[in-house]
This record gives sequence, structure tokens and C-alpha cells, in this order.
Amino acid sequence: MGIESMKYVIVIPARNEVNRIVHTLKSIFNQTVKPVKVVVVDDGSRDGTGCVARRLGTTVVRVERRTNENLSGTPYIAYLINRGLEIAEKLDLDYVMISGADCVYPPTYVEEITRRMRQDKAVIASGVAHGEVTREYGVRGAGRLIDARWFRSIGFRYPENYGFEPWLVFRALKDGMKVAVYKDIAFSLLRETKVSPRKAYLWGKAMRALNYFWLYALGRCMLFALNSPKLGLRMLLGYLSRVENYQDIEDFVPSFQRAIFLKRVKELLSIIF
Repeated sequence: MGIESMKYVIVIPARNEVNRIVHTLKSIFNQTVKPVKVVVVDDGSRDGTGCVARRLGTTVVRVERRTNENLSGTPYIAYLINRGLEIAEKLDLDYVMISGADCVYPPTYVEEITRRMRQDKAVIASGVAHGEVTREYGVRGAGRLIDARWFRSIGFRYPENYGFEPWLVFRALKDGMKVAVYKDIAFSLLRETKVSPRKAYLWGKAMRALNYFWLYALGRCMLFALNSPKLGLRMLLGYLSRVENYQDIEDFVPSFQRAIFLKRVKELLSIIF
């Protein structure tokens, strides 16, 4: 597949992002490989986000909100993305990209990510946001590209549950596919990302839904507690909460994480002794 013939769609959920989405869309339309369509899912914005996005040449799906509650990090975001995926699914595509409305990408972002995906035979990949630290399998939710053929084989939708973004990564790994984080390909965020007690709690709920290996989950809570006991406690409370589990990766995730955990313990012991 040549770069010129590559086809992809970008889905962007957005709420009251009029001052940021202009910059996001400008960076998207400046890509060396242009998308065949950009779908903005306007989550009941009151600041004209949808109107601006439409004027800039995107397809806008309007979703009416019944609450002003902050729903970021909840299954509702998966619902919004799925509304955009409903449109993307009807097209002949090579890739689907998910973006935030506050991301600004370098012009070669999509071209370089997809080139490496083909080279590495990865089905999900992303770059990194400037200033963020990521793990080997920590493919970002915003800025990720997904192989459309593989995505179709598992339904072309996100599950509307906590942890829907890492679910896709674990599902790929379970299927024997490769995922990739290209740490030398960076993009910018137009607002600072902070970990609040609410976000830590929702991450804990995601770990529960994904059936994290308990030592792995506890270790993550402890790492957060080193910086902020409150954040560590909120994450632990989220992990201990009741939430629906993902049946398709229920056994894979703890097994996968247990192997990583034991590998790190052995590496640590080899250094000590």
C-alpha cells in the first residue's frame, strides 16, 4: 500500500472546545497524508464547537446532553466515539484515528505512524504527548491509529465500559497482534493533563473492569500514593468497586501482567544479587 492510496478517518469527540479544536483541525488538515473524512462528535457544546468544526470541513454528529456533569473517563466517552465510528464503518478504510479536540500533530504524524505500523505489523499504535511518560504497551487513547481490517474483525466499536481504551490494546495482544508506542514521535496538548482524585478513582474502576492482576494493581496504587496518598487511596477504592468485567480478556490480562511482574522481580533480584 502506497502512502498516496492510504485511506483513514479521524474521529474526535468534543465538548465546548471552540478555542482548541481550530488548532487541532488545522494540524489534521496539514498532514502530509490527508484523511478521507474527519468526524467531530459534538457532545452538546454551547460555545459553537460544532458550527466551527463544520465550517472547517468536518462531518459533525450532534449529541444532546442532559447533564452538565463531567463525564470524561467514563463509558460515555466510548459512546461518543462509537457515534463517529458508525460513520467511519461505512467507508473503505485502511486506518481509523482517534483524537482529542486539544491535540496538535506535526505534519508527518500520520504518515510516520502508519509507515512504522506496516513495518512492525502493528494493529494499534500512537506517538506520545510532549512531557508525558509512557509504558511499552501504553498506547495513547488520543492520537492512536487502528488498523481498520483488524478493528472490523472485532466489531469496529469500543465497549461502553470503564477502561475501553486499554481494552483495545489488551484485545490486540490476546489475539496475538502487535501494538506499538513510538516515543520519538511527539505531539502537543493544548491543555495540561493533571491527575485528580476523580481521575484516579476512574482509573481504579478501569483496572477492575480489565481484571488487573491484583499485585500489579496494588503496585500501581502504591506508586500513585508515593506522590499523593489521596490519589493512591482513590485509585484503590476504584479498583475495589463493583464494575462489569470484560469477559473476552478476563483471563488474559492477569496472566499477561503476572508474567511482566515476575520478569521485573527477576531483573531486580539479579541486580541485587
